[in-house]
Amino acid sequence: MKERKHTRFAVQLPVSFKGDQLSEGTILNVSEEGCAITAETIADVAAYLQMMMHLRAGEEPIQVDLAAVRWSSATMFGVEFIKICPEEEGRLKKFVKALESTT
Repeated sequence: MKERKHTRFAVQLPVSFKGDQLSEGTILNVSEEGCAITAETIADVAAYLQMMMHLRAGEEPIQVDLAAVRWSSATMFGVEFIKICPEEEGRLKKFVKALESTT
């Protein structure tokens, strides 16, 4: 199994994602490069999604323009962030750094 470049941190955060249809779920863990999501609608491996991650209450969600589904099971799937604008990427990195400092 390939080792991750970035540590993932356990969270429970709302996310909406769009592939063939708009769906909602919960982010279970997050890193600078990806996350695991549980949802009623599970995305297929190799699918591409757009995502809106609601990381902090009262803040605008972070938009991921393109994410690739890298693995999938019966109840969850993992994505790699492929395309995210620099401003959104900066907000994501700041959020992950904050998680890192609390562990």
